Amino acid sequence: MKNRIITIFSILALLSTALCSCVKELDGEVVNNLPESVVYNDKTLIQSTLAAFYTSVNYGQQNGDYGSYHILDEANVQYGAATTTDDEKQIPRNFYRVYDYGLVRRINQFLKGINSSTAKSLPSLPEPERLNMEAQAKFLRAWYYFSMARSIGGMPIIGDTVYTYQAGVDVTGWRVPRSSEAQIYRYIIDQCDQIIPRLTTSKTTNSAVVNKWAALMLKSRAAIYAASIAKYGNLKTPTVRTTGWEAGIPADSATAFYTLALATAQKVIAESPYIIQKDAANPGLAFYKATSVKAGNTEVIWALDRLAPNVVTTFTNYAMPYSLRDYTEGNALGALLNLVESFENKDGSNSAIKTNNTDGSYVFYNSVEDPFTAKDARLWGTVIWPNATYRNLAVSLQAGQINKNTSGNYVINAGATGSMNAGDVLTSINGPIANSNNYVNKTGFLVRKFLDETVGAGLNPTFSAMWMPRFRIAEAYLIAAEAAFELGQTALAVQYINIVRDRGGIQPLTTSTITFDKIVNEYRVEFAFEDHRFWDLKRWRLAHTLWNGVPGDATAQMFSLFPYKVVSQGDPNNGKWVFTKQVSYKRATTPLYFPITNYYGTIESSWITNNPRLVINPNQ
Repeated sequence: MKNRIITIFSILALLSTALCSCVKELDGEVVNNLPESVVYNDKTLIQSTLAAFYTSVNYGQQNGDYGSYHILDEANVQYGAATTTDDEKQIPRNFYRVYDYGLVRRINQFLKGINSSTAKSLPSLPEPERLNMEAQAKFLRAWYYFSMARSIGGMPIIGDTVYTYQAGVDVTGWRVPRSSEAQIYRYIIDQCDQIIPRLTTSKTTNSAVVNKWAALMLKSRAAIYAASIAKYGNLKTPTVRTTGWEAGIPADSATAFYTLALATAQKVIAESPYIIQKDAANPGLAFYKATSVKAGNTEVIWALDRLAPNVVTTFTNYAMPYSLRDYTEGNALGALLNLVESFENKDGSNSAIKTNNTDGSYVFYNSVEDPFTAKDARLWGTVIWPNATYRNLAVSLQAGQINKNTSGNYVINAGATGSMNAGDVLTSINGPIANSNNYVNKTGFLVRKFLDETVGAGLNPTFSAMWMPRFRIAEAYLIAAEAAFELGQTALAVQYINIVRDRGGIQPLTTSTITFDKIVNEYRVEFAFEDHRFWDLKRWRLAHTLWNGVPGDATAQMFSLFPYKVVSQGDPNNGKWVFTKQVSYKRATTPLYFPITNYYGTIESSWITNNPRLVINPNQ
């Protein structure tokens, strides 16, 4: 029988996850198509094989894919034509669907190889290190199953089996049926339990390599997902399930999953070396550093890392303020008013930004920053609002001026980008302007999170080595809060959620003020742009109600906020600012729409052809 062949990515692939960012235990050399007998007789080749798996599990939305942010309610891309085509009028059913059993087979091949007598006898690969590498591979496989489950439900679980086809082999026995959705989450949890004792308890370089705490976080997240699907799937979408529960989880499973999620999150909180990053002197900057700065980070547990010059992201180049651009692009991504208004005001007042009085007259602000400095400090670390700084330079976002006409009425006056009037800026070079011009903001806000502050980070070809966090310690606190709340342990829920809220300087919740909606919103503001929002609304079965496709709807329609400076000599409001709220350009005619059918992606006919034991998903 021919030796099986394992394809090993080059060192560029090794570096590309930045797992690789100088993580010595995964350094490797350039190799290509080597037989197992060679691979598992060389520690460096084993490391390179494992590193390649890290490059293969970058699922979901991340900061190398800014162009799809307009699918959610956090930001809009700011270039190209308005969203009107059929495939953009609703959130795609198979948005970030994951299905790759080829990867599972390759990982299983690796697990077999690293447990071979050849690998076990390598003097350079002591047993604890070998077991740690085995555990990492199993974690990445579990992460794959999790990413598949959250997109299409229960799917075949093939364990450690390596299927090797030869002509004439009867493949009937290889056709594994779909597991139930509860079973696949339990499998992920079980895999985490198996590997936790074998993973390091120490932090890894740039959080690029998984450790014990990453495995506990995956276990806790899997449990909270399963719990919320069990509860809210049956409460809100009881018909969205299959007969055999391949999609959907029975309601009586919720309590056990919530209990497990709470206990696991508490273990991370109590025993891990990670702590919430905050600084009372500058809480907004502290939050930015917690998500977007590797040096001195105390919060990120596992991340998709990058290492220049081979593995970089162009996010900063495209999303940075055009007025402060490093290269030729800028302003490609505008944060939405919907997101900005979800950040609470520090004094507990209505978080909606007031633009008009009850009589229709403008609300005047002394500074263009007044509505935003009043908010949760995490807002500064998440978006760039008008006149906020980037690299210590103010970012001008001005749609135009408010002047008085001869009748004494205020009128809006706007011009082209960079235009002037009466010796003052009329419309900023950044905008906002509600048109299709590229490099012009159209929402009134830019995205700060994951923008690299390093000078030259937007330059071609070096660009930025910005990472993308997958697990942060803040999530452990919110999982604990959510699970405790669902289990009726309200005081405990309040304790955990307030630790996260405290970093923003907002009012603490009490047992009488904490609600499910408060928890939902806390996830939203804490993890904006971090690939949580889409999956959270799916597991809570909120997506079809919030993104209902109704024009003008407060949660389905995307909104912008345009600032105008009052320029009117002799007027008591001269030099003040007003704002206007309007639908956001990219989705001006197409509010977000998530049909109820979209809670589970489709099972393709080609998959069923290969495996007739697969059953289709609901409403397919």
